[in-house]
Amino acid sequence: MNEISKKAARTETADMSQPRGITVVLRHGRGRAGGSTFLDLLVQIGRAEDRPVMVADGDRRNPTLASLYPPRTPGGATQPATDETPDVKLWLSNSIEEALNAQSSIVIDLGGGDRVMQEYGHDLALVDFCEALGAHPLGLFFSGPELDDFEHVLAIWRAGYFRPTRSILVFNEHLVPQGRTPQGAFNRIMEQEGYREMTDAGVRPIFLPRLPCMEEMRTAGLGFADAASGKPGLKGTPLGPVRQFMVKQWVGKIQAELKRIKAVEWLP
Repeated sequence: MNEISKKAARTETADMSQPRGITVVLRHGRGRAGGSTFLDLLVQIGRAEDRPVMVADGDRRNPTLASLYPPRTPGGATQPATDETPDVKLWLSNSIEEALNAQSSIVIDLGGGDRVMQEYGHDLALVDFCEALGAHPLGLFFSGPELDDFEHVLAIWRAGYFRPTRSILVFNEHLVPQGRTPQGAFNRIMEQEGYREMTDAGVRPIFLPRLPCMEEMRTAGLGFADAASGKPGLKGTPLGPVRQFMVKQWVGKIQAELKRIKAVEWLP
């Protein structure tokens, strides 16, 4: 059992009200807000626990997930033919159908494709569709510390085209300027009426901590579990013990945050 698998097992608690089943994860927020990194972690946690998780990367301009899970390889990401809206909508329908037919969860990264989802929402009430077929939709809303970041996801949430009961607002500490504490940096957002509107409706906020060695880990071609366990990277050497511990600590903090808001059972 690898490091992520061990930690995932420890975070499984008695607060789970029902079996996980199939989860359809859709992330919202600007491209720099940490959504792809978080989705990558969810894929690794799910697969480490032997749960099938498909990867769908609709961001043709910045295909982070497709670079981590190369298309046309086992477990690789699906991608739309182009970034034109009709192609993205067709790809989205096909990817969701493929996941449901395979009884697999799926994580969907549209990058900045909020307009695509707005149009898609007119074609299909995705939350209702998922629930009708016994799948659990999960909405992830990512924000940095700037009000513009939050107002972007607030507008998406208010539009209502993907607003499931299971929704998490993720504050990315990586975007906090040096010299400011993460909690203090997000206080202004937490004072906004829109923040109270979301949390009163059941959206659960968590903090995504900073991982200082993220770039080194990616350059080495390592996933979180491999980096934490000391697996050699592309150059044949593992991350050093300090960086290995940083990755372990980072994963543990995120899992603790998910446990705190009682969202462990929401994961794919």
